Amino acid sequence: MFLQFKKSSIAIVTGVIFTLVPKIDATESFSAYLFAYFTGNDKSQEAICFALSDNGYDYKEINDGKPVVSSAAISSTGGVRDPHILRGENNDYYMVATDMVSANGWASNRAMVLLRSTNLTDWTSSVVNIPQTYSAFSAADRVWAPQTIFDPSVGKYMVYFSMRLGSADVDKIYYAYANSTFTALESAPKLLFTNNGLSTIDADIILKDSTYYLFFKTEGNGNGIKSALSSKLTSGYVLYDKYLQQTTAAVEGSCVFKLINSSSYILMYDMYTSSKYQFTISTDLKNFTVAPTACSFDFTPRHGTVIPITSAEKQALNVKWNQTQVLPNQKKQLLQISPFVSNGVLHLGAETSVSDITVLLYDLSGKEIIHQTISNAGSPIRISGLSSGVYELHCITKTCKLSSTRVFVR
Repeated sequence: MFLQFKKSSIAIVTGVIFTLVPKIDATESFSAYLFAYFTGNDKSQEAICFALSDNGYDYKEINDGKPVVSSAAISSTGGVRDPHILRGENNDYYMVATDMVSANGWASNRAMVLLRSTNLTDWTSSVVNIPQTYSAFSAADRVWAPQTIFDPSVGKYMVYFSMRLGSADVDKIYYAYANSTFTALESAPKLLFTNNGLSTIDADIILKDSTYYLFFKTEGNGNGIKSALSSKLTSGYVLYDKYLQQTTAAVEGSCVFKLINSSSYILMYDMYTSSKYQFTISTDLKNFTVAPTACSFDFTPRHGTVIPITSAEKQALNVKWNQTQVLPNQKKQLLQISPFVSNGVLHLGAETSVSDITVLLYDLSGKEIIHQTISNAGSPIRISGLSSGVYELHCITKTCKLSSTRVFVR
């Protein structure tokens, strides 16, 4: 049975320009970079933001620098910090972040946020509160900077993070496997690495040539970035006792990523007292020098991570948040639509003749209700089970940018 509309029940608001969110091809090669970060210690800045780069060094914010997900909606404290983003094994994506508002104090957070997406633009989330969930860790007062890595030996995603069990303790790196839906941890955390009794935070693990490199910041006695190496993901790390940062400024939040079509790796870190980042470069992950190309940003990043992305993924991100960057070389042909309904079928009512139109209908939370391609503007779209409310209707072609409509269904 199809929902019957009356013309008087639908109001149309036009204006915003939309284009098709591209389907992501898992076989496409990487050609750009996505940087996930936060921007500062004010609660309004403790949120996940995205930026894009074509060369790995020069990053431009998207969404006008505003958060891409709401901290209030995903966290228990109202703020999130230290976002880490990971490309999954099955064309999905994972983010984790510290659930924290720094104004409440540096020993105020107890939880982390787990997020999952199938398209890089729409995320589901859950909160994992360590002391509430695991009584053995009831004294935990700092649960910081979680990250995720896939463990091929067990076919699971491992979440690792630094944790302190009260003020008499030092921060150590712990780990646990996430459940299959990435909404919780399967078991209580286990100790992964500790640095000779010194506080150890901001771990970042990368696999190279069958060796796991664990980068971290040591605190309390000679602060800086060091690493430890192991042939196993969950044990056996041996300290590589050498400072890796190429600055005398205070640093934290390191991230390592491989340059596209290159044997070189970038070790970047947050010079958090200087409001700057520094990029260093290496081919062996042991010996780093300042990168020959200086990094640049049109924003001020804090403790973030970078992954390579495809042109389709970049396009999808721009479609969602950076409309002015989409299809810059195409003629801006605008197709006006005037939807109407008869006999339970939605018609576009477009005056211009175009073919292969993709119709997207979203509720105001961003959930996709309809995704249908029709042969032309006169083709009907059957609608079933649509509840009363407000919806966004986007109509897309490969050659046109179409004005959107907001549909009010009573």
